[in-house]
Amino acid sequence: MFSHTKTKSPFGINIHTQGRIMRNICSWLVSLSLGLVWIANAQAQEGPNPDAPSLPEPADEEAVEGDRFSQLEEQIAELKERVRQGEAERQVASPLTINGYVDFGFFAPMGNNGVGYTRDVANRQFPQYRPFAWTFLGDILGSTINSRGEAADLGDAPGVDRFDSVNSDGAAGFIANELNMRIGYALSENAILRTSVNFIPRSGNQDFSLGDFVEADIAELEYVLTEDGNTSLFVGKMLPVFGIEYKDRKSDQRFGVTPSLISRYTTGPQLGLKLRSKLLNDWVILAGSVTNNSSTTEQFDFYREIDRNNSKTLNGRVALSAPLLHNRLELGFSGEWGAQDKDRSGGREIWFLGVDLQYLGTSVWLKAQAMRGGAPGTADDRVWGLKLRNSGYVEVDWMFLPRVGTILRAELRDAFVTLGTERAYLTKQMRFTGGARVVLNEHMFVKAEYYYNREYGGVEQFRNNMFTSSLVLAY
Repeated sequence: MFSHTKTKSPFGINIHTQGRIMRNICSWLVSLSLGLVWIANAQAQEGPNPDAPSLPEPADEEAVEGDRFSQLEEQIAELKERVRQGEAERQVASPLTINGYVDFGFFAPMGNNGVGYTRDVANRQFPQYRPFAWTFLGDILGSTINSRGEAADLGDAPGVDRFDSVNSDGAAGFIANELNMRIGYALSENAILRTSVNFIPRSGNQDFSLGDFVEADIAELEYVLTEDGNTSLFVGKMLPVFGIEYKDRKSDQRFGVTPSLISRYTTGPQLGLKLRSKLLNDWVILAGSVTNNSSTTEQFDFYREIDRNNSKTLNGRVALSAPLLHNRLELGFSGEWGAQDKDRSGGREIWFLGVDLQYLGTSVWLKAQAMRGGAPGTADDRVWGLKLRNSGYVEVDWMFLPRVGTILRAELRDAFVTLGTERAYLTKQMRFTGGARVVLNEHMFVKAEYYYNREYGGVEQFRNNMFTSSLVLAY
């Protein structure tokens, strides 16, 4: 038996009562729909109302869809053209490039008034050099304070009047080392013009004089001879080919602050023609040049940009470069021979021979170079003579953190420089350099160094060490 139970919906209404209500609503909706249909048929039989606004004739649906499709195709084509033009503009690089840097520094000489040499009075230390009127011991450019290779002070050597660009008298101080601007311009697909100008703010050494000067160290045309870009011809005032240090001679390119003791022989720009080529997938590098002058720096006694004789200087380097553990190892040999700068006759030759080694890693770089050289000189034209015995350096640069690195360098210079029997400079010097590099961002970095100069070979030790630093702002 089933018991009759009153069931309620979730809304609290009896289900039987709810069914009657739903039937009534459905009957009312059906009646309303029939009434609306009847009214519409009656109006259709009476005809259109003349007072009602007229509607446009319905257009052909296929024609409308065709117009819309044509308009869409035009918009897509226009959009594609704009994208193509934008990509073309991005792919075409500007033929003009401008970069350079500003180099601020602070240095503090440690003894000898910032001068890198002393006088051997009465030839007490080296009596064998008594034929010379004056004999000096040490290195006239041994108190370097910046990447330019400028000495803190050149001293007051008798019998000579030198341009002393810093002339600090041994005082510690700030210095605006250099303002450099490098401009490049692509004259054509194969021809590139490069220039480099240095602005050097200095104090005048005479009353009411300005000491500032300008130096144009690069003015060259590179013409790329091959489609792969591995062989180029250079014309003008250009970088040398001897050794490796010329590659980072600029302050924004050099890991540390100061150049090596032998950089004065290998980093000076030369005026003439140069050919450089990379062969066998960069395994072999060849470079050669014919120039007016040697690769010595302009502030050194062996440099003259404009020849005084018809003979030219031949320069060359061959290197073997091989990949090593995703890095690169390179061994190079360099040579230089030609008429000595400043010699009018051209019958006396200067020569240099060198070997270099580089390990170029991702965070560690090893650089080493050794060289020898000589020049006879002549007292008639006041051309200096040189005996450069075994000299060189070993340098390790290590970025042990992404933004912090250190430099360690040990070097040697054994040289005897003479001017007739008037004066002689004997250099037997070892130098040990330690420093740090902090990269603030890609345009700002700070460098600091302390180097210790040690005399040997019978030269009495004197205190000529240096602390120096540099803030480089590159653009």
